Amino acid sequence: MRHQGGVSLIELMVTVAVMAVLAAAGTPFARGWMDSNRQMQARNLVWEGVSQARALALRNPGAVAAGDVAAWLERRGDALQVKVTGGPQAPWNGTLPTGTTTQLADDSGNAVGDLACVAFDNRGSQVAGSGDCGGGADHHRIAIGFGDQEALHVDLL
Repeated sequence: MRHQGGVSLIELMVTVAVMAVLAAAGTPFARGWMDSNRQMQARNLVWEGVSQARALALRNPGAVAAGDVAAWLERRGDALQVKVTGGPQAPWNGTLPTGTTTQLADDSGNAVGDLACVAFDNRGSQVAGSGDCGGGADHHRIAIGFGDQEALHVDLL
């Protein structure tokens, strides 16, 4: 009598069933981790955009007067763009992950309105803009949300 090696059909089915249960249990954790990762990516992108806008405002390539808008960060859809008064049209741009929310927030982190634009003067201070970039000078943070994750903040100082 020969002894046959290998696995039986029953053993294979039990193994597949255990793997399916483990995969189903791990899916919510993986989804939360991916949402958290996308939110952190969006936060870093907004932070970089704010830093670029402030740096360009300080360079003041358009030679604007003190207190006037020298550069601004603008959001349209998932696109972020830094624009400069009297300078190149968009010296910096980035794309937020789809589903990212960006809102202006007060000092305690309470969201008060969607972010359309944040403007800076030639001293790097946040100022009220004009047109689509109006308001926002009294809000010093941007709240970044993604899915059901708790909001992360970028300080505008």
